Amino acid sequence: MPTLVVGPNWVGDMIMAHGLIAYVKSRRPNDPLHMLAPSWSLAVAQRMPEVDQVIELPFAHGELNLKGRWHFARQMRFSKYHRAFVLPNSFKSALIPAMAGIPRRIGWKGEHRYKVLTDLRVLHPERFPQMADRYMALAFPANLALSAQSLPEATPKPVLRVDPESQAALIERFQLDPSRLIGLCPGAEFGPAKQWPLDRYAALAHRLLLDGHQVLLMGSPNDVEDSAQIVEAVPEALRPDLINCVGQTTIPEAIDLLGSCQAVVTNDSGLMHVAAATGRPLVALFGPSSPEHTPPLSEKAVSLTHPIICHPCFQRECPLKHQACLSELSVDEVIQALHTLLEQTD
Repeated sequence: MPTLVVGPNWVGDMIMAHGLIAYVKSRRPNDPLHMLAPSWSLAVAQRMPEVDQVIELPFAHGELNLKGRWHFARQMRFSKYHRAFVLPNSFKSALIPAMAGIPRRIGWKGEHRYKVLTDLRVLHPERFPQMADRYMALAFPANLALSAQSLPEATPKPVLRVDPESQAALIERFQLDPSRLIGLCPGAEFGPAKQWPLDRYAALAHRLLLDGHQVLLMGSPNDVEDSAQIVEAVPEALRPDLINCVGQTTIPEAIDLLGSCQAVVTNDSGLMHVAAATGRPLVALFGPSSPEHTPPLSEKAVSLTHPIICHPCFQRECPLKHQACLSELSVDEVIQALHTLLEQTD
């Protein structure tokens, strides 16, 4: 019988949900697994081998539209789902499975969901520090999932499928040399406090170019101005090997491009989780957020931050205006971590 997963709204969260998805599919490999999510995170689910069908949520972020959800849920009844994992904590995310009459609806308590979930769990954050383990816990009966340490099985690491044909086309389109390609992702959708200063990214790009690497800048359309500043700060003679594709790729294309890199340096962002799930060596730079909560889920990843007493604060902008958790993180530290990772993969 098919299972429905109501997926997270954000790229990074969707990747952290992959452990749950992989485990559920491994237990019942012949049962279809369908993913319901907004288009921007659904693009990630399409690259998860365990997902048999993706269903785009046709409502804008924050839109309730009870009548529209009711009609949408009525159509979903024909799939005869026997259970639904509801991963977002919102009331709206649990409405469609309830309206569709799915008999088992599993999720964490949040936003008055008592009537719309049949298996409502109460989260104790200190028992599940990592987001990935919180998702994974929903796969087990509540009495067997009291903490991350008590889970019957460890949370699998996320793996995203790279499309070789798309990857080859992108390498040709951007004239890339994967044998010496380093990816830099200077953006962070959460807010400016999560961004390593742009002058540091420019200095890092400069150093890498001098060492003979080709450098690929990646990010969303929101990062276009920042990437232009980085390019402008790099000496013109080195710019032919500085490839700026910020704002020019889809999520699936970003997966294929990051999968082409020898290594990646990124802020704590959706692309950090993408890079980890493609198995590339990764240096992840953490500011106000915590690698104890949303780390890059890869054995080839190193997380860096500058330890200060107020870290982590989880604020979009630094309350103390110094952003020392990132601004005091040096280019030399990042270069050293990157070289160590590259030496381990040689």
